[in-house]
Amino acid sequence: MSGKIFLASVITSILILAPVTYFVLPVLYPSMKQDPGDQGILLQSKFVTFNTPAYIFDDETAGYILMPDTQTTITTEGNSSLVVLFTAVALVALSPTFTTRSSYNISLVIEGIGNVTTMVIYFDGSPATGTFRELSFDLTINLATDVLPASTYNVSLQWFSTFDATGTNSLSVNHDPTFDYERTLWIQEINTS
Repeated sequence: MSGKIFLASVITSILILAPVTYFVLPVLYPSMKQDPGDQGILLQSKFVTFNTPAYIFDDETAGYILMPDTQTTITTEGNSSLVVLFTAVALVALSPTFTTRSSYNISLVIEGIGNVTTMVIYFDGSPATGTFRELSFDLTINLATDVLPASTYNVSLQWFSTFDATGTNSLSVNHDPTFDYERTLWIQEINTS
């Protein structure tokens, strides 16, 4: 008998708490009402891969230059925003005479709209090793815009060296195509209205 009473009380509790949870909690906590669809509607997605080698040497300190073969355009419907993701495997090559640091700024740019910059840096305070070294870095850069008007937007990667170290040092993406380290741009247009 006590088992039936227990089961009946559990079922009664569920019947009472379920509507309360569904209707009352969103009133007390408005963020619970948020519809996942409120995040926007995907209007288009563009995925571009680049597999040509691209290099920058540490003596290229004059300012930003275009990362070779790493740009594309996207035409939007308007009243939408863009979300862009860049990925690559970068290789820093250090000469046998290298000392101090090797550092590069890399910017994901939507021309006329904005950019996001990251830095690849290697520091070594010891004397030159006399040996050639290579270091790999995984690059990921994200950029999300505000609402934009209908237009064609140029998306590119730009970079420059922030320090000219001793020796011939470089940063490269797709250093050796045989390893198939493609760099990618993934662009999504999202209607947020």
